[in-house]
Amino acid sequence: MERGQTGSHPPTAHESMVGRLIAFSVTLVLVNVVIVALRFYVRVRVIRKFGLDDWALAATLVRFLSATITVSSRSTRLGLGVHIDVLSLSERSTLLQLIFVSASGYHFIIMLVKSTFLLQFRRVFPLPTIQRLCDIFLVFIALWAVAGGIGGVVVCLPLSKNWDPLEPSWTCTTRYRFWLGHGILHVVTDVLIFVMPLPLLKTLPLPPLHKAVLMGVFCLGFCTCVISAIRLTTLDISLRDPDVSWTSAITCFWSLGEVTSSILCLCIPTLRPLLGMCCCFSRRAKSPHAVDRGGEPNGLNLISLPSTASETRSPARTRTATVGPSNDRIA
Repeated sequence: MERGQTGSHPPTAHESMVGRLIAFSVTLVLVNVVIVALRFYVRVRVIRKFGLDDWALAATLVRFLSATITVSSRSTRLGLGVHIDVLSLSERSTLLQLIFVSASGYHFIIMLVKSTFLLQFRRVFPLPTIQRLCDIFLVFIALWAVAGGIGGVVVCLPLSKNWDPLEPSWTCTTRYRFWLGHGILHVVTDVLIFVMPLPLLKTLPLPPLHKAVLMGVFCLGFCTCVISAIRLTTLDISLRDPDVSWTSAITCFWSLGEVTSSILCLCIPTLRPLLGMCCCFSRRAKSPHAVDRGGEPNGLNLISLPSTASETRSPARTRTATVGPSNDRIA
């Protein structure tokens, strides 16, 4: 069957999600690049400290950009986002190979994202209990990354069954059960990771408004859990429907959105100094004779975690320290 032939296809065969998928992918690339660039600006130019969590985020961004460019360029040209009826056998085989590889790529991206959250919590909360929990989770994720990577490859044998259009992968029920279990474990571990710092935040000696804002920032991660759960509901049709080129595109939308939400949740808390600088510049614009006392933009500590040690003293004034979880603030 050659692509583009008509007459033998159902009326909906020539529907396409390609344009929407490309537009969505390009938008997410721009959003992720901008938000990560702002975070790196704060960490390198303002805080002047680039940690392990920043390097993990950089690796996540590179992997995400690679996956998104593949989806928006190569995958859509091969038929992702159109009905399988209009694809030739060779096109189906090539697309199925790409989907098979992309599944493993998604697995490793979410492992990187989870590791980045844990490394960030480990930096922000240098308390023995939190650090021990983060270390346990990091070891578990490392083992999961290896086991999941191997399992995703060998779950449906022979390997050629994953991309042979004459022996379609949707007949392999083990594959569906594997990725369903993987997705459930993914959502559960995300919830556990995002809940981890909340009991500590409730004990901070902060004004109620500041505490509510801080807890709200840390609870942004639960938005990602919701997206992950919605994505989970698409696996049934994506992995067990013969129209895999169409149904996989639906899962792809949610997968890209899920990773983008995670990256936003990682970066937004670190942008506090930019908010402080914007407030400072706004006040200066309104009052040209205003003086920035203390050498630090006003409002910089709006969403700051208290410090365990004395903060750096400025020439103009001395600031007192408060007791709290981290000497290295969230930014």
